[in-house]
Amino acid sequence: MKKAFEGFFQGKKQTIIQLLLVLGIVVVANYLADQIILRFDLTENNRYTLSEASRNIAENVDDPITVTAYFSADLPPQLSRGEDVFRNFLDEFRAYSGNNLEYKFINPNKNKETEQEAQQAGIRPVMLDVRKRDQVSQKRAYFGAVFNYKGKRDIVPVIRPGSAMEYTIASTINKLTIKKKPKIGILQGHGEPGLNEMKQLNQELSQRYDVQTVSGIDTTGVPADLEVLMIISPKQEIPQADLKAIDQYIMSGGKAIFAVNRVRTMLQRGMAAPLNTGVDKLLAAYHLPVNADLVRDINASTIQVHQQQGGFSFVNRIQYPYIPQIHNFAGHPISKGLENVMFRFVSSLDTTNVDSTQQLTVLARTSDKAGESKGYFNLNPMHNWTRDDFQQSNIPLAGLLQGKLTSAFAHVDSVNVPLKQTQKGAIIVFGDGDFIVNGAGQQAQQLPEDNINLVVNSVDWLADDTGLIALRTQGVTSRPLENIEDSTKAFLKYFNVFFPILLVLGYGVYRYQRQKARRRKWIEQGV
Repeated sequence: MKKAFEGFFQGKKQTIIQLLLVLGIVVVANYLADQIILRFDLTENNRYTLSEASRNIAENVDDPITVTAYFSADLPPQLSRGEDVFRNFLDEFRAYSGNNLEYKFINPNKNKETEQEAQQAGIRPVMLDVRKRDQVSQKRAYFGAVFNYKGKRDIVPVIRPGSAMEYTIASTINKLTIKKKPKIGILQGHGEPGLNEMKQLNQELSQRYDVQTVSGIDTTGVPADLEVLMIISPKQEIPQADLKAIDQYIMSGGKAIFAVNRVRTMLQRGMAAPLNTGVDKLLAAYHLPVNADLVRDINASTIQVHQQQGGFSFVNRIQYPYIPQIHNFAGHPISKGLENVMFRFVSSLDTTNVDSTQQLTVLARTSDKAGESKGYFNLNPMHNWTRDDFQQSNIPLAGLLQGKLTSAFAHVDSVNVPLKQTQKGAIIVFGDGDFIVNGAGQQAQQLPEDNINLVVNSVDWLADDTGLIALRTQGVTSRPLENIEDSTKAFLKYFNVFFPILLVLGYGVYRYQRQKARRRKWIEQGV
């Protein structure tokens, strides 16, 4: 041991030099530790490690960003853990931004002043049921943050534990720091819903895109500077001049999303009829039309049905197969990570005409127990559904088509089009035009989050902004326990109760017999 330190502190001068060297090594080591980020993320999909897209956003921050996070304290563990996760992500972003991100956490429940500060900042309280000592009480909790950058401000009113926090932070920073937003067009003028009727979609797209309504394209054409054109639920027949403008936009390399209804439903009358808007002519020419049918699925949403019986009127909730819950998605960046999309009176896609020059990705399908209605549509909610109604499987409901697209007017002599084909076309087609429409006024309703995610991901992918797609759906995946029979539950219950007891008793008997045999052996040996 002495030889290991031989030569140290032999003189005053050498001692000073050696201490300075040690101090220098410590300083350099701390600097390198601050610059080099080492993390070990063992979660599925590296959920707590910044993606390349997030790192690029953080590295491009050239001025300080301040984040004021409002998180309530003294919450149940499953809720308070959200604060730790959010703080860890902020640390990651600060490291990659060159310390251009600073944050502070405030507990709004500390006193009335801090709670008032949180509310004035735009953070909404969430009412929670808190159980303590077998008593349940309600508590106002806060999970939100305010981002400030160069005089601009953005509020995240609620950051729910288990949500995609990396996406929340990355998209907020990107929104504040982006120089110019790409343009997205929403077609209007043919009975399509307005932006006020698609509040969730508009709110999500507006974070990173300049969302504009597009009309009068029969004379001006589709604006060439649009990254994506969206045709959502037209209810009137689109004139040929407008169809030509859409077609030529796609032929020139423009990207388009079609979310269209091919069947007009009248639920109160229990009837439906084919709906012709002219969009089917374009999609048929591109080899991905929407069929004039209605798809049903055994995985369905519930609706309220008013019934009368014995002079009494009551409301009953029943499953309605024409409003399917879709869980079958492709592993494509657009649909990967989605868990549940609700369609309303959706039609199937005809994928039989896709040729070898095109690449089709079916983004969403029905379950393995589904069916189609054609020609005659019985929409009666009280219909007695049987197994014969669900004999089909994996019916395509949404698709991405890439490759060579031929103009719908290429062989029409009466219409002159300058562009008759594109080799690098890309369109996305949904067999339902209403699954992203909230409605207006009292009829407005909240849509499932994955309905919006599916379409926003589609816009991101078509606009070549794919970096943040995967993050949007990277929350905590729901993994419910498997349902088991009552007999199995009873067996497991009693097994867990009695097996440990029997194990201890068995070990005690073994020890007793072993000690007894050992004493007998000692007696026989005369010890």
